[in-house]
Amino acid sequence: MTPKEDDDRRAPAARRDFFKVLGSLGAGGVTAAFGLKVLGSRNLEAAPAPPPLAEPTGNVILRMQQDLERAISPGAAPSWLMVVDTRKCIGCDSCTVACRAENPAGPGGAFRRVIKKELPISARPWVIYKPANCLQCDDAPCMRAVPKDMMWKRSDGIVELDPGRLRGPYAQAAAQACPIHALHVDDGVTFTQDTPQPQAYESRTFVENGVAQSRKPELGAIAGAGRKCTFCSHLLDVGVLPACVSTCLGGAMYFGDANDKNSLVSEVTQGRRVFKGHQNQGLKPRVIYFEESMPGTPHIDCSACHS
Repeated sequence: MTPKEDDDRRAPAARRDFFKVLGSLGAGGVTAAFGLKVLGSRNLEAAPAPPPLAEPTGNVILRMQQDLERAISPGAAPSWLMVVDTRKCIGCDSCTVACRAENPAGPGGAFRRVIKKELPISARPWVIYKPANCLQCDDAPCMRAVPKDMMWKRSDGIVELDPGRLRGPYAQAAAQACPIHALHVDDGVTFTQDTPQPQAYESRTFVENGVAQSRKPELGAIAGAGRKCTFCSHLLDVGVLPACVSTCLGGAMYFGDANDKNSLVSEVTQGRRVFKGHQNQGLKPRVIYFEESMPGTPHIDCSACHS
């Protein structure tokens, strides 16, 4: 038997063993953090990582909702934190759809996206997904790029802006200052404007940064203004979880009050390895990512694709 024939014989068995591990995790844990730059690395040893949270997604959402209600109760002072476990993201884009439905944006911009990374490390490509949105940085480059009255930090950590002032060259400056491209300038274009029947949902009224807005062309309030994720602050203020979190099919996102030691976000971050790439850029993010690999695989962390 030639070396190639031996490799071909072993490959299906190796894949079967791996997918046995995936099967034990359920639908929410079907991705692993691999990086092209470290596939040949000799440093593949790591301390045992806690497995992905195995609790059913519905129970997790209920727990986060209870945490949220406690965090906005009278006298509370929440500090919002979003935690992402890319091992559980299935790339369904339900969060992206929910975000667009909650925060109307045209084809030229969106508040969040799911990054797809294909890793051709075998005959069958590996794919990982990374949900991404504004990091709500405590030292936000976008805020430093414009006058102070155009963007600000809420006491709970959310970065908000004044769309009436953050416009034109100022909006462009803020967008260019964001290293992860999480802020965009609304161009006023809608998905259905050139169709026989433009749809009403694209011009409906919505709340953003504490102000009622609309993308109706005749109003023009949003066109030319800077826009970005606010953790759905208009929902948080009335006790509702961010749209992306409540619709995540894989249960890959956790949200809650970092000041509450009994909250789910405080619990799931204990003893886990956190990706430091954003911190290394000086961003001080309020969206953090686990860098642990899928259980049963060699440890290849997130920094491989971010170095």
